[in-house]
Amino acid sequence: MMKDLPNRTAKSFDDQGFEWRWRMRKFLTLGIVGLLLAVAVSASPAAGTRVTNVTIEQARKLIQERGGMPDFVVLDVRTPAEFSGGHLPGALNIDIQGRDIAVRVGALDRNKTYLVYCRSGNRSAKAVQAMERMDFHSVYHMTAGMIGGDKK
Repeated sequence: MMKDLPNRTAKSFDDQGFEWRWRMRKFLTLGIVGLLLAVAVSASPAAGTRVTNVTIEQARKLIQERGGMPDFVVLDVRTPAEFSGGHLPGALNIDIQGRDIAVRVGALDRNKTYLVYCRSGNRSAKAVQAMERMDFHSVYHMTAGMIGGDKK
């Protein structure tokens, strides 16, 4: 005698397979969309800092045009001893080699425009990179530094 199989209320194997495939497609689609968004965001230029490399002559012109304006800061990142030996007119000194450089640069107003320089351009390049990471609005980098004007 054959027993009747009980009525199953659970989904059949075919229904379970369909549901599994549907969930997997949804998961993969969302994953691909997320990946594409991540790539698009990382490939786009930073909305923050705009850096312009300038020569010492261009820096002098900038200082003549904008020096003394409240939204323009000349930033000398050499040591205090170097700074006291001579600096560009109106310059603010922040020693890039100091321990609290991130704090001191971070305390600056990010909405102002900065002309950053050092002796040769190496330390100022590091300062400009830090400013980029902190999303400063506008930065001019005197790439050849103070000695760039002496090479003539």
